[in-house]
Amino acid sequence: MKHVFLDHNYDQGHILMKDLENQQDCIVIYRDRMHKSKLISSQYCHLLFGKLKNRTKALEKLIWKTFLRQHIDSDTQTIAMVTSWYTNTLLGLIKEMFPQAKLILLMRDTVMSNTQRNKEFKIEEAKRIFDLILSYDNIYDVPTYGLTYAPVYMSKSDDIPAVKCKYDISFIAEAKDRAGMVNGLYRKFAANDINSYLYLCHVRKSDRLNPSTIIYADKFMKRNKMLRKELEANCILEVLKGDAHSCTLRFWEAVMYNKKLYTNWKGVVNSPYYNPKYIKVFEKPDDIDLDFIRERLDVDYNYQRELSPIHLLNRIRQL
Repeated sequence: MKHVFLDHNYDQGHILMKDLENQQDCIVIYRDRMHKSKLISSQYCHLLFGKLKNRTKALEKLIWKTFLRQHIDSDTQTIAMVTSWYTNTLLGLIKEMFPQAKLILLMRDTVMSNTQRNKEFKIEEAKRIFDLILSYDNIYDVPTYGLTYAPVYMSKSDDIPAVKCKYDISFIAEAKDRAGMVNGLYRKFAANDINSYLYLCHVRKSDRLNPSTIIYADKFMKRNKMLRKELEANCILEVLKGDAHSCTLRFWEAVMYNKKLYTNWKGVVNSPYYNPKYIKVFEKPDDIDLDFIRERLDVDYNYQRELSPIHLLNRIRQL
């Protein structure tokens, strides 16, 4: 294949990248599907990405070499990866084994979050290694670090069955630093008989409301279930984490599937999809317009697959 995409686990990556899975000149490899055998794939992930103190560099290098020889052709033109694949051993072997291939890094999170999550990730070193770094954060990371802007490309599913509206508003996410805001919003909703579906994972016990109907989970919800729960709501809620300056996938899910959006992303008013009938901005829970959440209306953003990863592939084909 001319173009290789190394994406995150299948559950999330497939939702984003499935438009590319049948393209003739590219291949998408998901981190938890590095081998045809689920067992071997699981072992690969454990050995290559797990926090193993007794893992040797020789073993890591051997596994990576085996993987690269099996999946990447010698004449590959580009190799694009998300940051969850970022390891110094892998990058060194790619440079050694495929010197002609251009390397592209797809950043779906902020530089700060990637640096905190991955000890090997350093943005200045990444700029030296990669031929192109695409970041969704055009407000801070792109100008601050000299990166190139690109949205988080996402495929639209056309085979989602129709669902009934069960909730007034929904929010599903990892808590990070958002628990306080979401708890405050819950109090506002509960006091005004707003039927909300709020699902937060990795929330410290000290930050949990009791009693409440917020679902505090230890694991993130599967993407297909998450999308279904969002589509069962009249309105999707978007809450940015503290270091974020651009929209999340909640914005794009609202646009793709024609749902109303309530967001604390102030930049939404500059989006070509912004329509005050469909989108409201808040700063604090007291700003919430309850009538907007309750009102049922037909929503149409006239989305024409502008976010499809086909556009990413076309961009890469031109490098």
